[in-house]
Amino acid sequence: MRRLPPWVWLVVAVILGGTATLISHSWMAGRPPPPPPPVVRLAPVVVAAVDIDAGATLAAKQLKIKEMPQDKVPKGSFARLEEVKDRVTTASYKEGEAILDINLELKPTGLLARVASHKRAMTVKVDEVSGVAGFLSPNDRVDVVVTITPKEASKDVVSKVVLQNLRVLGTGQKIERVPGEKPQVVPTVTLEVSPEEGERLALSTRDGQITLVLRGQKDQQTVDTPGVNTLQLLGGKEPEGPQETARQVEVIRKLQREALKF
Repeated sequence: MRRLPPWVWLVVAVILGGTATLISHSWMAGRPPPPPPPVVRLAPVVVAAVDIDAGATLAAKQLKIKEMPQDKVPKGSFARLEEVKDRVTTASYKEGEAILDINLELKPTGLLARVASHKRAMTVKVDEVSGVAGFLSPNDRVDVVVTITPKEASKDVVSKVVLQNLRVLGTGQKIERVPGEKPQVVPTVTLEVSPEEGERLALSTRDGQITLVLRGQKDQQTVDTPGVNTLQLLGGKEPEGPQETARQVEVIRKLQREALKF
């Protein structure tokens, strides 16, 4: 059998290569284009900017916003710093860890949100004359003056400033019912007090009548007053030392009467 010349094999190779190329192009042209890469949607998440201990009150400097894929956002997380600021943690956090609602104390609302730490809210009733009752607004500052009428008739009425620079949390009204009388609407004022101030205020409302005195916003001075009674108010002087009252007895001897003092 005769061997074919080399050029024949070259022609055959070229033909086969061209045919394979045409077939490949035709096959590729018939295939649909590959799908585009999936779009990753990001969402803002509040995370710890530093390590945070349990029981901490969250501040803006402890927090930051981190972008996360939406499908990776933890349940119960937050998107805005304002949603977690000033809330208290019940668990510790590492830097970069998402802040979760389940690990935060409930955010105080209403009156509770206005009471400062270590303080209490106490409501007392006042009357329309009792120290600017109708002119008070939240965050005003007042002093409390108590007027006490002693049960003994020999003792004088006394007024004294017993509490100073208390913050007003709010004002309101309540219905007061006295047996045999029509119900009356009584104005009330809620004050922010320490536990010790609350004790003094409770005793003042029980044994006397309180008057609220409005302070200036910039007036923080505490003044020690001795108090005043009716005699001092009218310009009189208190008797010095205990005074004895003279007693008189009428003595009858036969037809004569005689008054004896001792």
